[in-house]
Amino acid sequence: MELTRITSLDQLDQYRDDWSLILEENQNTNPFIEFVWVYEWWKHFGDKYDMEIMLVKQDDKPIGFLPFIHKRRWFGHTYTFMAFGHANYMDFVVYNHLLDDVIEFVFDEMIKARRNVVFYLHGLLESGNSPRSLEVYLQKRKFVFSSHRVVTPYINLKDVKIEEYMNKRKRLHGLDRREKRLRNNGNVKFLRIGPKEMESVFQLRDKLWKKKRDTSGFSNDKDKEFYRSLAGIQEGPMQTELDALYINDMMIAFHYGFRCRGRLLGYVLAYDLDFEIFGPGRILEKEKILQCKTDNITIFDLSIGYEPYKFEWNTDEDYTRKMIFSSNTSKANGIRRFLTMKESLIGRMKRNYSFVLFIRNTIGKLLFVFRNLFRNTESKAIKEELRAYLTRVKEYIFERKQYFVYKLDKKDILDFSDPESFIEFSINDAINSYDIANNHMKEICRKIYGGFKGYYPVGVLSFENIFWTNEKMLRIDQIAYHEDFRKNCVYIENWNTGNLGDICTFVQKNCKSKTLYVTTKGNSKKDTAALKELGFTISKQIVKRTYFGVSKYRITE
Repeated sequence: MELTRITSLDQLDQYRDDWSLILEENQNTNPFIEFVWVYEWWKHFGDKYDMEIMLVKQDDKPIGFLPFIHKRRWFGHTYTFMAFGHANYMDFVVYNHLLDDVIEFVFDEMIKARRNVVFYLHGLLESGNSPRSLEVYLQKRKFVFSSHRVVTPYINLKDVKIEEYMNKRKRLHGLDRREKRLRNNGNVKFLRIGPKEMESVFQLRDKLWKKKRDTSGFSNDKDKEFYRSLAGIQEGPMQTELDALYINDMMIAFHYGFRCRGRLLGYVLAYDLDFEIFGPGRILEKEKILQCKTDNITIFDLSIGYEPYKFEWNTDEDYTRKMIFSSNTSKANGIRRFLTMKESLIGRMKRNYSFVLFIRNTIGKLLFVFRNLFRNTESKAIKEELRAYLTRVKEYIFERKQYFVYKLDKKDILDFSDPESFIEFSINDAINSYDIANNHMKEICRKIYGGFKGYYPVGVLSFENIFWTNEKMLRIDQIAYHEDFRKNCVYIENWNTGNLGDICTFVQKNCKSKTLYVTTKGNSKKDTAALKELGFTISKQIVKRTYFGVSKYRITE
C-alpha cells in the first residue's frame, strides 16, 4: 500500500470518480461522506484548517480516503475527522473488504510520522463497520482508547405498517386535534421547496433561535452560504431535500434534510414560534414521514440526540460513537485522558435533557440580553424580557388576582335598532396586518386554538379592536381558569364600555345564545356601572392567590 496526503481542494477534485466509486460499491447511506458534501464543506470552511485527507493506493489504484483535520499543538499533534460541528456522522471512505487492512496501514504510518499524536474521531455509526475495525486495530496494538456513545433514533420504514404506525402517534400531544384546528383556520399546504426559498428558511430559523443558545451554526453568514449551496444539490446519490409547511402562503415550518441511497436524514427542523400552539413542526414531520414511505425510503434517520420528539417517532435505535486514542507517549496519553474526561462530562450533561433545556433556553435568553444590552434595535425585546422575568419572580413570591363574572340572559338582552357591524377575524387577516403579524400573532394563535372566535368593526382592524367569543367554555387565561358551558352560552372577552351593547346584540343574533358571560378584572366602578346598565348581574367572584409557586382558587357564587 502507498500513502499520500491530499492537502488542497484541486488535488481532491482529481479523485472525485474514485471516491464516488468506493461509496457506490459499498452502497453507502451516510450523506456526510459523499464527495459532493465533503467538497462543498472544504470549499466553504477548509481555509480555516490544515486539511489532510489520507489517500491509500494499492497497485496505483485508490482504495481508500480518510478525511482528517490536522492541528499542531504544544504537546504534538491532533487529528479529528473533518466537518466536526457540521457532519453528524463521519467515516472512512474505504472498500469494505479492505477496511481492516487500510486502518492498520494508515494509523501505523501516521503514528510513525507523528510521535506525539492524539486522534479524536466523531460520528462513527455503530451499525457501520468502522468502529469494530478500529477497535480490533487498537486492541492489536495495545493502545488505550475510550468510546463515547450518543443515541441515534430512526424509523425503519421498510417494516412499518404506515396506517397502524400513524394512528398510534396522531393522538400524541393532540397532533390530530392541532392539525384539524390549523386546517380549519386557513389553507394548509405541505410543499417541496428549493434554494429560492432559503432566505425564508433562514429567517424562520433565526426567529426560533433568536433568544436561545444555538450551537448548530445554522444561523451565521458563512454557514448560510454553505447550506444554501447544498440546497441546490438535486441529482446524484446524495440530494438535499427541503420541505415546508404553509398556511395561506406563509411558511410556518421547514425540514432540511439529506437523502442518500434509501436513507433520509433529518438535519434541521424549525417552526414559527407564533404558531407553536398548533404544533407545526410535528405536523410537518408527519407529512415528511408519509412522503418518505411513498418514495420507498427505507430509513428515516432522526439524527443524534435525546430530544423527546425523536423517541415519539422512532421505531429503532442506533448509536453514534466518538473514539479517542493516542500514541503511547506520556504527553499524548495525558491529553487523551483529559479529552476522555471532558467528553464523559459532556455526555452526562447531554443525557440530562432538563439541563440541556436550561442551557439552551435560560442561559440563551441571558446571553441574548447581555449581547444586545446597548443595541437600540433590540431595546424593545430586551425590555420585554426583563419585564417578563421580574413579573414571573413577583408572581411566584406573591400574587393575588380577582375577577368578577357577569351574566346576561337572552330575555334581558337589549336589541339595538342600528347596531354596529362586525366582521369575523381570521388568521389571514392577522398575516396581512403588519402590526398584528409582528406583535400579536402568538396571542392570536393561542386564542383561536383555545376555541375563541374574533370579530372587529367594519373597516377598523387593529388588535385592540378585536373582541373574542367562546361558545364552549368560560376561559380566563390570565389566571388559568376555565369552566365548560352548557348549550347556548357564550363568553365575550376584550369588550369595552363604548360598544358592549352593539357586541351583545351582534353575538346574540349570530351565536343564537341564551346567556352571555363577561368578566372584569377587579371591581372597576366604570365597568360595573356599564354592565348593570345593560342588565348584567354578578354570577360569581374568582380569586386566585399564589404564595411561592403554590396557587389556590376561591370561588364565590
